[in-house]
Amino acid sequence: MMFFYQGRKNVFTNIIILVLLWCFSRVSDAQQKHFIVGLENLDYLPYYQTNKENQKPSGYSIELIELFAKKYNYSVQFEVYPVRRLLSNLLAGKVDFKYPDSPMWMSEMKLSHGLYYSNSTVEIIDGILTVEKYQELLLDEFKQLGTIRGFRAWPYMNAIQQREIGLMEASSMEQLIRQLVKGRVQGIYININVGIDFAAKNFDGLKLFWNKGLPFGRDNFFLSSIKHPEILEQFNVFMNENQTEILQLKQKYKLDKL
Repeated sequence: MMFFYQGRKNVFTNIIILVLLWCFSRVSDAQQKHFIVGLENLDYLPYYQTNKENQKPSGYSIELIELFAKKYNYSVQFEVYPVRRLLSNLLAGKVDFKYPDSPMWMSEMKLSHGLYYSNSTVEIIDGILTVEKYQELLLDEFKQLGTIRGFRAWPYMNAIQQREIGLMEASSMEQLIRQLVKGRVQGIYININVGIDFAAKNFDGLKLFWNKGLPFGRDNFFLSSIKHPEILEQFNVFMNENQTEILQLKQKYKLDKL
Protein backbone atom coordinates (compact mmCIF):
# COMPACT_ATOMS: atom_id res chain seq x y z
CA MET A 1 0.00 0.00 0.00
CA MET A 2 2.82 2.36 0.84
CA PHE A 3 4.37 1.85 -2.61
CA PHE A 4 1.01 2.55 -4.30
CA TYR A 5 0.53 5.75 -2.25
CA GLN A 6 4.00 7.01 -3.12
CA GLY A 7 3.29 6.34 -6.79
CA ARG A 8 0.08 8.35 -6.65
CA LYS A 9 1.94 11.10 -4.84
CA ASN A 10 4.56 11.21 -7.61
CA VAL A 11 1.84 11.36 -10.27
CA PHE A 12 0.09 14.20 -8.50
CA THR A 13 3.42 16.01 -8.05
CA ASN A 14 4.18 15.67 -11.74
CA ILE A 15 0.73 16.93 -12.66
CA ILE A 16 1.15 19.95 -10.40
CA ILE A 17 4.59 20.66 -11.90
CA LEU A 18 3.17 20.43 -15.44
CA VAL A 19 0.29 22.74 -14.54
CA LEU A 20 2.70 25.27 -13.01
CA LEU A 21 4.98 25.09 -16.04
CA TRP A 22 1.98 25.63 -18.33
CA CYS A 23 0.89 28.64 -16.24
CA PHE A 24 4.39 30.10 -16.30
CA SER A 25 4.59 29.61 -20.06
CA ARG A 26 1.26 31.39 -20.47
CA VAL A 27 2.49 34.27 -18.33
CA SER A 28 5.69 34.37 -20.36
CA ASP A 29 3.71 34.42 -23.62
CA ALA A 30 1.57 37.25 -22.31
CA GLN A 31 4.65 39.23 -21.35
CA GLN A 32 6.20 38.65 -24.78
CA LYS A 33 3.09 40.06 -26.42
CA HIS A 34 3.22 43.34 -24.51
CA PHE A 35 5.56 46.03 -25.79
CA ILE A 36 6.47 49.57 -24.80
CA VAL A 37 6.87 52.02 -27.66
CA GLY A 38 8.69 55.21 -26.74
CA LEU A 39 7.47 58.35 -28.48
CA GLU A 40 8.82 61.89 -28.78
CA ASN A 41 6.98 64.38 -26.59
CA LEU A 42 5.90 66.65 -29.44
CA ASP A 43 2.88 67.98 -31.25
CA TYR A 44 4.02 66.65 -34.61
CA LEU A 45 0.75 66.18 -36.47
CA PRO A 46 -0.13 64.80 -38.93
CA TYR A 47 2.48 62.18 -37.99
CA TYR A 48 1.99 62.05 -34.22
CA GLN A 49 0.82 64.15 -31.29
CA THR A 50 1.82 63.14 -27.78
CA ASN A 51 1.92 66.27 -25.62
CA LYS A 52 -1.79 66.89 -25.07
CA GLU A 53 -2.56 66.49 -21.37
CA ASN A 54 -4.89 63.63 -20.45
CA GLN A 55 -5.19 62.54 -24.08
CA LYS A 56 -3.80 59.39 -25.68
CA PRO A 57 -1.27 59.83 -28.48
CA SER A 58 -2.80 60.36 -31.91
CA GLY A 59 -1.84 60.75 -35.55
CA TYR A 60 -0.92 58.63 -38.56
CA SER A 61 2.01 56.84 -36.92
CA ILE A 62 0.06 55.95 -33.78
CA GLU A 63 -2.77 54.42 -35.81
CA LEU A 64 -0.25 52.54 -37.95
CA ILE A 65 1.43 50.92 -34.92
CA GLU A 66 -1.94 50.13 -33.32
CA LEU A 67 -3.14 48.52 -36.54
CA PHE A 68 -0.03 46.33 -36.59
CA ALA A 69 -0.52 45.37 -32.94
CA LYS A 70 -4.15 44.43 -33.61
CA LYS A 71 -3.22 42.26 -36.60
CA TYR A 72 -0.61 40.35 -34.58
CA ASN A 73 -2.48 40.29 -31.26
CA TYR A 74 0.11 42.39 -29.44
CA SER A 75 -0.54 44.75 -26.55
CA VAL A 76 1.18 48.11 -27.06
CA GLN A 77 1.83 50.74 -24.41
CA PHE A 78 3.00 54.18 -25.52
CA GLU A 79 5.36 56.14 -23.26
CA VAL A 80 6.35 59.73 -24.02
CA TYR A 81 9.78 61.33 -23.47
CA PRO A 82 11.73 64.41 -24.58
CA VAL A 83 13.58 63.76 -27.86
CA ARG A 84 17.08 63.21 -26.45
CA ARG A 85 15.92 61.24 -23.39
CA LEU A 86 13.89 58.91 -25.58
CA LEU A 87 17.02 57.66 -27.32
CA SER A 88 18.80 57.25 -23.97
CA ASN A 89 15.89 55.17 -22.68
CA LEU A 90 15.98 52.99 -25.78
CA LEU A 91 19.71 52.38 -25.40
CA ALA A 92 19.23 51.63 -21.68
CA GLY A 93 16.52 49.05 -22.44
CA LYS A 94 13.71 51.01 -20.79
CA VAL A 95 11.53 50.86 -23.91
CA ASP A 96 11.18 48.10 -26.49
CA PHE A 97 10.84 50.37 -29.51
CA LYS A 98 11.53 53.99 -30.43
CA TYR A 99 9.39 56.00 -32.80
CA PRO A 100 10.23 57.83 -34.89
CA ASP A 101 13.85 56.98 -35.56
CA SER A 102 16.36 56.95 -38.41
CA PRO A 103 19.86 55.50 -38.81
CA MET A 104 21.00 59.08 -39.51
CA TRP A 105 19.81 60.56 -36.22
CA MET A 106 22.31 60.96 -33.35
CA SER A 107 24.42 58.18 -34.85
CA GLU A 108 27.37 58.93 -32.53
CA MET A 109 25.25 57.92 -29.51
CA LYS A 110 24.32 54.62 -31.18
CA LEU A 111 27.79 53.42 -32.18
CA SER A 112 28.25 50.88 -29.39
CA HIS A 113 24.68 49.55 -29.60
CA GLY A 114 23.17 47.16 -32.11
CA LEU A 115 20.07 48.93 -33.37
CA TYR A 116 17.62 47.44 -35.83
CA TYR A 117 15.25 49.43 -38.01
CA SER A 118 12.01 48.67 -39.78
CA ASN A 119 11.35 49.65 -43.35
CA SER A 120 10.14 53.21 -43.87
CA THR A 121 6.74 53.99 -42.36
CA VAL A 122 6.43 57.32 -44.20
CA GLU A 123 8.59 59.68 -46.25
CA ILE A 124 9.03 63.23 -44.93
CA ILE A 125 10.44 66.55 -46.13
CA ASP A 126 12.34 68.82 -43.73
CA GLY A 127 13.20 72.34 -44.77
CA ILE A 128 13.36 75.99 -43.78
CA LEU A 129 10.07 77.64 -42.82
CA THR A 130 10.11 81.41 -42.53
CA VAL A 131 7.82 84.40 -42.13
CA GLU A 132 6.92 86.23 -45.32
CA LYS A 133 9.82 88.68 -45.39
CA TYR A 134 12.38 85.86 -45.35
CA GLN A 135 10.68 83.53 -47.81
CA GLU A 136 13.19 84.29 -50.60
CA LEU A 137 16.27 84.75 -48.42
CA LEU A 138 19.45 83.46 -50.07
CA LEU A 139 21.80 81.03 -48.36
CA ASP A 140 24.64 83.55 -47.93
CA GLU A 141 22.15 85.94 -46.29
CA PHE A 142 20.93 83.34 -43.81
CA LYS A 143 22.59 83.74 -40.40
CA GLN A 144 20.35 82.38 -37.63
CA LEU A 145 18.54 79.03 -37.63
CA GLY A 146 16.14 77.44 -35.15
CA THR A 147 15.44 73.75 -34.51
CA ILE A 148 13.82 71.50 -31.92
CA ARG A 149 16.38 70.40 -29.32
CA GLY A 150 17.65 66.95 -30.27
CA PHE A 151 16.90 67.37 -33.98
CA ARG A 152 19.64 67.76 -36.56
CA ALA A 153 19.43 70.24 -39.43
CA TRP A 154 21.48 67.95 -41.70
CA PRO A 155 21.94 70.23 -44.74
CA TYR A 156 23.27 72.98 -42.44
CA MET A 157 25.46 71.05 -40.02
CA ASN A 158 28.73 71.98 -41.73
CA ALA A 159 27.81 75.69 -41.78
CA ILE A 160 26.77 75.49 -38.12
CA GLN A 161 30.03 73.76 -37.14
CA GLN A 162 31.98 76.40 -39.07
CA ARG A 163 29.92 79.06 -37.27
CA GLU A 164 28.70 80.49 -40.52
CA ILE A 165 25.14 80.00 -39.25
CA GLY A 166 24.05 80.36 -35.64
CA LEU A 167 21.81 77.71 -34.07
CA MET A 168 19.02 78.24 -31.53
CA GLU A 169 17.42 75.10 -30.07
CA ALA A 170 13.90 75.15 -28.64
CA SER A 171 12.26 72.61 -26.36
CA SER A 172 8.90 72.67 -28.18
CA MET A 173 7.25 73.60 -31.46
CA GLU A 174 5.48 76.49 -29.79
CA GLN A 175 8.71 77.96 -28.45
CA LEU A 176 10.43 77.42 -31.80
CA ILE A 177 7.79 79.31 -33.79
CA ARG A 178 7.66 82.04 -31.15
CA GLN A 179 11.39 82.64 -31.69
CA LEU A 180 10.70 82.98 -35.42
CA VAL A 181 7.84 85.43 -34.89
CA LYS A 182 9.99 87.54 -32.55
CA GLY A 183 12.75 87.70 -35.16
CA ARG A 184 15.35 85.86 -33.08
CA VAL A 185 15.85 83.41 -35.94
CA GLN A 186 15.37 83.93 -39.67
CA GLY A 187 13.98 80.47 -40.23
CA ILE A 188 13.27 77.16 -38.56
CA TYR A 189 14.37 73.76 -39.85
CA ILE A 190 11.38 71.52 -39.38
CA ASN A 191 9.06 69.16 -41.20
CA ILE A 192 7.20 71.29 -43.74
CA ASN A 193 3.75 69.79 -43.17
CA VAL A 194 4.09 69.86 -39.40
CA GLY A 195 5.33 73.45 -39.13
CA ILE A 196 2.76 74.99 -41.45
CA ASP A 197 -0.09 73.07 -39.79
CA PHE A 198 1.05 73.89 -36.24
CA ALA A 199 1.50 77.61 -36.91
CA ALA A 200 -1.93 77.93 -38.50
CA LYS A 201 -3.68 76.10 -35.63
CA ASN A 202 -1.79 77.57 -32.67
CA PHE A 203 -0.81 81.09 -33.75
CA ASP A 204 -4.11 82.57 -34.96
CA GLY A 205 -3.74 81.45 -38.55
CA LEU A 206 -0.09 82.44 -38.85
CA LYS A 207 1.13 81.65 -42.37
CA LEU A 208 4.62 80.23 -42.70
CA PHE A 209 6.46 79.88 -45.98
CA TRP A 210 8.74 77.13 -47.21
CA ASN A 211 11.88 78.75 -48.61
CA LYS A 212 12.50 76.25 -51.40
CA GLY A 213 15.65 78.08 -52.48
CA LEU A 214 17.43 76.93 -49.31
CA PRO A 215 18.68 73.35 -48.84
CA PHE A 216 16.11 70.83 -47.63
CA GLY A 217 16.16 67.14 -46.91
CA ARG A 218 14.05 64.11 -47.63
CA ASP A 219 14.03 61.51 -44.90
CA ASN A 220 11.91 58.65 -43.59
CA PHE A 221 10.46 57.67 -40.25
CA PHE A 222 11.43 54.21 -39.03
CA LEU A 223 10.53 52.07 -36.02
CA SER A 224 13.69 50.98 -34.17
CA SER A 225 14.58 48.43 -31.49
CA ILE A 226 17.53 46.77 -29.82
CA LYS A 227 15.58 43.90 -28.25
CA HIS A 228 13.17 42.80 -30.95
CA PRO A 229 14.50 42.53 -34.52
CA GLU A 230 12.04 39.68 -35.13
CA ILE A 231 9.09 41.98 -34.39
CA LEU A 232 10.48 44.53 -36.81
CA GLU A 233 10.52 41.77 -39.45
CA GLN A 234 6.86 41.12 -38.70
CA PHE A 235 6.20 44.84 -38.96
CA ASN A 236 7.81 44.89 -42.42
CA VAL A 237 5.62 41.98 -43.51
CA PHE A 238 2.58 43.78 -42.12
CA MET A 239 3.38 46.91 -44.15
CA ASN A 240 3.82 44.87 -47.34
CA GLU A 241 0.62 42.91 -46.86
CA ASN A 242 -1.65 45.76 -45.76
CA GLN A 243 -0.84 48.49 -48.26
CA THR A 244 -4.50 49.33 -48.95
CA GLU A 245 -5.26 50.02 -45.28
CA ILE A 246 -2.01 51.96 -44.86
CA LEU A 247 -2.82 54.09 -47.92
CA GLN A 248 -6.20 54.86 -46.38
CA LEU A 249 -4.42 56.02 -43.22
CA LYS A 250 -2.14 58.27 -45.28
CA GLN A 251 -5.14 59.69 -47.10
CA LYS A 252 -6.88 60.36 -43.79
CA TYR A 253 -3.89 62.47 -42.66
CA LYS A 254 -3.21 63.93 -46.15
CA LEU A 255 0.17 62.21 -46.48
CA ASP A 256 -0.54 60.27 -49.67
CA LYS A 257 0.71 63.00 -52.03
CA LEU A 258 4.21 63.48 -50.56
